[in-house]
Amino acid sequence: MSRRVLMGAVAAGVTMGAGVGEAARAAGRTGVPAGSDAPAPTAPHEDDDYDGSALWLRYVPISDPHLLRRYRRQVTTVVVENADRNPSYRHTPNLTMAPGSTERLMASTLEAAREELVRGLSGLLDHPVRVHNGPGRALPDGSVVVGTRDSSWAVRRFVPAGDLEAVGRDGFVIRSVSQGQRAFTIIAGTTDIGALYGAFAFLRRLQTHKPVTGLDIADAPRVANRHLNYWDTERLYAGNDASGTGGLNGENGAIFNFAATGASASRNLPLILDRYLVAARAMASVGITGITINNVNANNAYLTPEYIAQEAALADALRPYGIRLALSIRYAAPMDSRFAPDTLTEEQMAPDHPDFQDWWARKARQIQESVPDLIGFTVKANSEGQPGPQDFGHDHGDGANGMATAVAPLGLTIYWRTFVYNPDVDTDRLKRAYLEFGHIDDEPQPDGTKGRFLDNVFLQTKNGPLDFQAREPIHPMFGRMENTNQALELQITQEYTGQNRMLCFLAPMWEEILKTDTYATDAQGELLEQRLVGHVVDGTVQNHADTAIVGVANFGNADNLTGHHFSQANLYAFGRQAWDWTLESADIADDWVRMTWGNSPTVVEAISAMMMGSWEALVSYQTPLGIGHQFTADVHYGPGPSESHLPREDWNPTYYNQADSVGLGYDRSPTGSDLTAQYFPALGALYADIDTVPENLMMWFHHVPWDRPMSSGRIFWDELVHHYYSGVRYVGEMRRTWDALEPEIDARRFAEVRAKLELHEVDAADWRDTCVGYWQEFSGREIRETA
Repeated sequence: MSRRVLMGAVAAGVTMGAGVGEAARAAGRTGVPAGSDAPAPTAPHEDDDYDGSALWLRYVPISDPHLLRRYRRQVTTVVVENADRNPSYRHTPNLTMAPGSTERLMASTLEAAREELVRGLSGLLDHPVRVHNGPGRALPDGSVVVGTRDSSWAVRRFVPAGDLEAVGRDGFVIRSVSQGQRAFTIIAGTTDIGALYGAFAFLRRLQTHKPVTGLDIADAPRVANRHLNYWDTERLYAGNDASGTGGLNGENGAIFNFAATGASASRNLPLILDRYLVAARAMASVGITGITINNVNANNAYLTPEYIAQEAALADALRPYGIRLALSIRYAAPMDSRFAPDTLTEEQMAPDHPDFQDWWARKARQIQESVPDLIGFTVKANSEGQPGPQDFGHDHGDGANGMATAVAPLGLTIYWRTFVYNPDVDTDRLKRAYLEFGHIDDEPQPDGTKGRFLDNVFLQTKNGPLDFQAREPIHPMFGRMENTNQALELQITQEYTGQNRMLCFLAPMWEEILKTDTYATDAQGELLEQRLVGHVVDGTVQNHADTAIVGVANFGNADNLTGHHFSQANLYAFGRQAWDWTLESADIADDWVRMTWGNSPTVVEAISAMMMGSWEALVSYQTPLGIGHQFTADVHYGPGPSESHLPREDWNPTYYNQADSVGLGYDRSPTGSDLTAQYFPALGALYADIDTVPENLMMWFHHVPWDRPMSSGRIFWDELVHHYYSGVRYVGEMRRTWDALEPEIDARRFAEVRAKLELHEVDAADWRDTCVGYWQEFSGREIRETA
């Protein structure tokens, strides 16, 4: 069974036992696929205590002797001319690594590229790789040359300027060149950072056993700004304590130390820890360009001089890898007494008030003095208790523009989150964001254009209209905000998709979102040719010059940095899909498995298949067929379909399931809340009709009768139960498949994943039993499936 087939296996009632799970068990302890005559590759047991701390950049020696010999002939020397010509800015004079560190601070981006190639190639080829320091015109056979036309003679000689102009600022060219008896590889960028991205792409080819000769690659990102939002300790499932939600030794569990106490007090910034640079290298390896380093429920401490000094140190360490910093801020920060005497009164807090704009301009300049490449600010306003312009009589357009006006002369950007759901706007929570923002995008302007938001504002919008559920319809704002810059916000950390306990590979979900048809139309109502969500995000649909995609990051201070070894895959996948949303998630899984677990055919096929079915399995045992947000209280992990005691109606699972004797689901069709009217007409009509809405979204838009016939031939009740049971069966198959891989996997990681899968299976069964039992109280029907 192929990985692509397995994506839909759960929904079809197919388990892994009929496919790769059996293949893995048949391989037994040989590490060879059933029926194969190939010699068994060496299992990566040279370090049974490996903790996962290198992420996908471990660079284990290539075990295939034939491939190793070939690579050693083809790759002999690293050449990076003028690596020190363009040093990265460093503000912090006492920037230093912690005692005992294994990582090293880089002075420039080209030095980082050289260091990564030497580290990666020496590890993969299992012998030291030479660094050539002679003239660029005397390249040894097998050289790998990295640079730009400004830095490298070889790049100027072999890569025309037009080829680099075509890939833009962040893109790169990798080209195989032959001269007489010599052959070498040129990795070139228009900028140093493009060259670094190319170096990582070249290493990825060796890590995944792809050819490194005959290359003529030109690659460029489809989205300009590819950021992470790091939400501090909120929704942190990667802390280093036993529960995964905090820290030990005075740390709070976050990846970066700003205010550690006790035994860790001496390890705060400006001291740089190994994990900071591992994270920077990993982010750069997939093309991440920036990170907002603190929670969107912002703490004003990050705007104080003490914290700014630490932020500058962090920026200094990350800068050679092309990672720029941004800050989350509170709209009402100017009223905070800790900034006295530079504070504002309530009367001065109007977003168009000169004092308000001057305050934010001063604060931004203060930060820029230490962090000159600051991206800007991320703002959560008038949402879940956070202050915003509506507290002072103004709307979101006024608030975003007031801040944007203040920082525009400094070249900064405002990322204004659209996660708002004021119950006074509409009874249906899913409609509220568009109702608050859509009219501002349509507003006529004095110059004859439409849209009030300024050019240095991005509206940062979640993929769906609720809150990072495992499957949601696309947010209606994608495509409908024709006149406004819009950033797609995805959640890498698994708040609703298993946290640090469940194996859930999110790339298939993001692929589904990015490749969903918005049915966007032009001014005459004609369907546009390119209109997928990905086309909206990359600016194709409305010709936006600036584009952005944001991922809520899952870094922490746990040994493996993400709390679950397989959560590393979601960080990797986000970066790859942010770079190129057209990639197949199955190919991303394949690469990550090879880079993280090894290239054994058994390992690659079995683990990739586990990953590719894991998301659909989770949807099936948690929220199948479009039932949303059935989580207990604020934990967002276990099942709570009967809960109705929370202080806000739209925080309760019963608000979303609407269970009764007739059926299940929330009617958002024209006969209900009419959410469907917020979409482009063709998509709205598709969702509005229960006969045409995709079954996997059915309960988002319809109250579905228990006896409704489904495409499988079952009635809705039986189909619902079938999904719950098949999802749990899939988790059991993942566990058994993993058990069969024990001879192939180093001991510590094997044991840690196995323990997670055992817990995963128990918790998945709890979801099934709790939900099916509760729905049965309303349906009164027999449960035909068995465990």
